Amino acid sequence: MERIEEMRAESLQILRQMANRFAKRIYNMDVQVYSANMYVPPAQNLFAFMFTNVGDTTATVNGMRVFPSATPLTALGDSRTIAGHEGDIYKGNITLSFAAPVGALPQIEIVQLFYI
Repeated sequence: MERIEEMRAESLQILRQMANRFAKRIYNMDVQVYSANMYVPPAQNLFAFMFTNVGDTTATVNGMRVFPSATPLTALGDSRTIAGHEGDIYKGNITLSFAAPVGALPQIEIVQLFYI
């Protein structure tokens, strides 16, 4: 009888672990537009971020080049997304720089998704 109770307790523990693994996570997002070379502080519990060139100047984010639209102010430029697997937390940097010559409207929109 005691062994049956132990097995039942182990089974319940496994079921709880599985439920936690597949439980929905709550997240939020932060959207900011940047127009200067800078280090962008990553949000706490960041799991993904997207960046889009919404200006008129070629830029790099973490070394990845994003070109502006051929028709600024009428269409978006290049964009990229950095994301891991479910439950991953990004612990890297987000660095932004604009190529010279800087245009009249250098802008990168960065969207950060983070667990709360």
